[in-house]
Amino acid sequence: MLAPFESAGKLLGTDCPLRTTIIAGASDLPDGEYVFLDTYCTDNKCDCRKTIIQVFHEDLLVSILSFGWESPKFYLRWLHNTQDREFAKEMSGLSIDHSSPNRVAPEAMLSLVDHLMDETWISVLKGNYKQIRKTIRPDNIIRMVPKISRNSPCSCGSGKKHKNCCL
Repeated sequence: MLAPFESAGKLLGTDCPLRTTIIAGASDLPDGEYVFLDTYCTDNKCDCRKTIIQVFHEDLLVSILSFGWESPKFYLRWLHNTQDREFAKEMSGLSIDHSSPNRVAPEAMLSLVDHLMDETWISVLKGNYKQIRKTIRPDNIIRMVPKISRNSPCSCGSGKKHKNCCL
């Protein structure tokens, strides 16, 4: 297991269903049932807004995918680095995780999960994440503060532009 990531089922209980699908006749993936286990970060100082999805075929871990539902712009701010645009793009959306065993073709797995990734599944992943964040001392989560424009009114209430007051 990827530390500090834990499965939604372990954190939320047995009411948290697993996503499954059956593949037959695909040229690039073995036939059979695929089980998708969504895992979430349990670090109380992290608010990465992503899930790591472990994919099992016949009880064997065959692939690990990363899915971040926020925009690359969010991840640039989250990283506190406006230069690492490629890493921010990788964190946003669906990608093969660097720890994946790749026992099936990575591009085929990406294609399958991308095909299955509908609004309902994304909503479930976000909902699980929100529930888990509530159980992990949310008062310690680092909150992203919105960037204040230099020309915005200063938040101190002076009426001056931010650049002329508290910058």
